[in-house]
Amino acid sequence: MSFPQYPERRSLSLDGIWDFAWIGDVSMDKLDPEKVGFTESVVVPGVFDANSGHCGIRGVGVYRRRIHLPFKNGTYFRLDIGALGLRGKAWWDGREIGTVHLPYSRTRFDLKSDAGCEHQLVIAVDNRFDALLSPLLPPFSDFYAYGGIYRSVAITELPAFRIERVFVTTADLKSRLVKMKLFFEGNVPESVHAEISFDDAASEKVLCRPEGGVAEIERNVPHARPWTPEHPELHVVKVKTEEDQIVERFGLRTIRAKDGKILLNGKPIRLKGVNRHEAHPQFGPAQPLQLIIDDLMMIKELGCNYVRAVHYPQDPEFLDACDQMGFLVWEESLAWGLGEKELLSPNARGQLMQQTRQMVREGINHPSIIIWAFLNECASDLKVTEHLYEGLSKMIRSEDTSRLVSYASNRADHDRCFKYCDVVSCNLYPGWCGPTEFTRKSVSMIMPCVKGIIDGLCKRRDISDKPKLVAEIGACALYGCRDRGRAQWSEEFQSDYMTEACRTVLSDKRWSGVTLWQFCDTRSYVGYGEVRCKPRGFNCAGLVDEYRRPKLAFDSIKELFRKNI
Repeated sequence: MSFPQYPERRSLSLDGIWDFAWIGDVSMDKLDPEKVGFTESVVVPGVFDANSGHCGIRGVGVYRRRIHLPFKNGTYFRLDIGALGLRGKAWWDGREIGTVHLPYSRTRFDLKSDAGCEHQLVIAVDNRFDALLSPLLPPFSDFYAYGGIYRSVAITELPAFRIERVFVTTADLKSRLVKMKLFFEGNVPESVHAEISFDDAASEKVLCRPEGGVAEIERNVPHARPWTPEHPELHVVKVKTEEDQIVERFGLRTIRAKDGKILLNGKPIRLKGVNRHEAHPQFGPAQPLQLIIDDLMMIKELGCNYVRAVHYPQDPEFLDACDQMGFLVWEESLAWGLGEKELLSPNARGQLMQQTRQMVREGINHPSIIIWAFLNECASDLKVTEHLYEGLSKMIRSEDTSRLVSYASNRADHDRCFKYCDVVSCNLYPGWCGPTEFTRKSVSMIMPCVKGIIDGLCKRRDISDKPKLVAEIGACALYGCRDRGRAQWSEEFQSDYMTEACRTVLSDKRWSGVTLWQFCDTRSYVGYGEVRCKPRGFNCAGLVDEYRRPKLAFDSIKELFRKNI
C-alpha cells in the first residue's frame, strides 16, 4: 500500500475481476451503461488490448463492478482511479459522475452514499487516438498506447473534516529541519488542534490556523538520518485530529545544481542509469509489484544509481520502491516528440499544466525523485512553443523548489529553451538515428558526436554553468541475433555501441551522467508504412528483452558501470 496512508478511514479495494463489454467504435457520450450487455470478464488493474481477442484493436471497452458499500447513508466517500488510458467516463448507479482526460494520471470523484446496499460502478475506457481530446499521446509516440485501467481502483470514506496531504521538504539537512505544509479539506475550522509525531517518537500537540485550508510548520526530525542511494533512510510523519489521521513517508536530502555539477546532500554525484518504461507484453503499464521489484533488482545489478522514468507520471508503487532501494529518479509528464501542431492544439497546454502540476504534488515526498521534467523530444527549437517550456518550468518551481527541472532535447545544436531548466539534457543517437555513413562503423561516430555536443553546450554563456546529462543514448538488438560480423540489430553490435557510448560520456567530466536507452524492449507503434523501423512492433533497444532476458550488452554495461569510471 503506497503513501500517503489514512489509518482512520474505511477503504474498499476494487481490484480484481470486473464484468467487461467491448462496444468498439461508439462514442462514450452516447453510451447508456444500463443498455450495455456484459459478456466477458477482465482484471483490474489491467489492459484489454494486450492479449485477448481485443489485442491491437482500438475503440471503447466498458467495465462494471457491483459494490456493497460499508458506509451509512449520507456518508461522503471518494472513488479513486489510479490511472487509465487513453480517456474514460464513469457512472455510479447509472448517473454520470465525471470524465477522465489524462492518461497515466490519478482521477478522484467525491460522492455521497445514498439508499440501498448494492451499487454499480461503470467505467468506459476509449483507447482511440484523438488529436483534439488526447493531444499529448498521438499515434506516432514510440511506446504503445494501451487501453484499460492501468492502476488500482478504490473507494474510501471521507471524514467531514479531513487532512488531505502533508508535504515535507528538507529545510536544513544539518539540523534535520523540515518544512511541512498541511492541506485540510471539508469543514475546515479556523483553528485545528492536531498531534504530530515522527517515526516512533512521542507525539506533540500543535495548534494550526489554516489559511485557505493550508497550514505551514517547521520541525526538527528526531534521530533523523540523511537519505542517500547507499543508505536510503526513510522516516514517517503522522498527523492526527479528532476525525482523521494521515501517515506520510519522506527522506531527508537536498539536491541542487552548482558549477556544472549535481550536488546530492552538498556532494557531487554522477548519474549512471537506464530509461525505464512501464511495459510488459502481457501487462502493458498495469505493472504487478513483483515485476517492478524484479526490474529494479536487475537495474541495481547493472550498477545503476539512477532511473529515468519515461514518458509519463509513474505508478506510486514504483516510486515507493525507488525510495526504499536507493534509486535516484527523473520523473516526467506525458509527451513524446510533439511538434508545433500538437503543442499548439486547443487542449495541449491545459493538459500539460494539469498533469505536470498533479505529478509534482503527488510525488513531492519521494526522496528518490531529484528531477521534474516534461516534453520529451518536443519542439524546443521554435519561438512559438517557447512559452510552454517557460510556463511549465515556472509552474513546477511554484509548487516545489527542492528539486531540479529539466527536459530531454534531441535538438541540442539549436535548442532555445535550455535557459528555463536547471539541468541541460540531451538525447543522442550517433550512427543509429539520423545521418549515417555506409563506409564507417556506427560505433566510431559516437565520440566525435558526443564531444561536439558538449563542446557546443559549454560555449553557450546562458547555460555554461548548468549540469549536462545524456538523457538517452543507445542502439537496438534483436534478442538471440548473434553475428561475428557485428551487423546492426545483432547483440554484438548493440554491446559494442552501448559500451562505447558509456565510456565516451563517463570519461568526460563535463557530463554529469548518462542514461542508456533503454532497460527493456518495449512494444511501440506498428508502422504500416515504414514497416522496417520497428521490427515486431517493438523498440528493441533494451539491455534485456521484453521478458527480461539479458542481451550481451547487459553484462558489458554491468562490468563498465561497476568499475565506477
